[in-house]
Amino acid sequence: MSVYKVGYQRKSTDKNTQKFDRQTDQLNEAGCQQIYTDTISGKSNSKPQQLRMIADLEKRIEHNKAQGIEETLIVVVVSIDRLGRSTKQVITFVEKLESLGVGLTSIKEGFQAFTPQGKFFLTIVSAFAELEAGMCSERVKDGLKSAKRRGKKLGRPFKDSEKMDTAIRMWQSGDFSIAEICASVPCSKQTLYNEIGRRGIRR
Repeated sequence: MSVYKVGYQRKSTDKNTQKFDRQTDQLNEAGCQQIYTDTISGKSNSKPQQLRMIADLEKRIEHNKAQGIEETLIVVVVSIDRLGRSTKQVITFVEKLESLGVGLTSIKEGFQAFTPQGKFFLTIVSAFAELEAGMCSERVKDGLKSAKRRGKKLGRPFKDSEKMDTAIRMWQSGDFSIAEICASVPCSKQTLYNEIGRRGIRR
């Protein structure tokens, strides 16, 4: 019986392509014949490429049945947390694969999801991944609160400081509307408001 492997990879933003490169390399080495890629937060319940992968697998299963083809289908991920940030998300996805008769392999954790040991390990790993994500979020929140208490100005500064200085002076003069200021810099209204707040400036 032939084996058809598809890979799934995800990262939260598109700022660091190296994360995709590493995942792609490992999925290719695992023998994946097609790779689906999502650039989206793991917290999101809607992952377009993950949904597309499921739809494509369902089509392949129907085609195989119609043609009398026997084929083992396997989804491969580098790490189980690529499927989602919550235990519920991961388990729901795995149950969907199981209902289709599609296998799941995690390279990092090194297990097959549908053995009794694999199911148990999957639940434990997913729970720890969810706990770690939650703890990381709490650490960030605590750090922001601590910075605010120390009087630090938070937020990402505008890249072109000279243009923003001009925008701030225009705003302080009271002679220009926000729309006029943003059109001349240029920047968005939200960026201007954020920078005013970040600098703690008043008219």
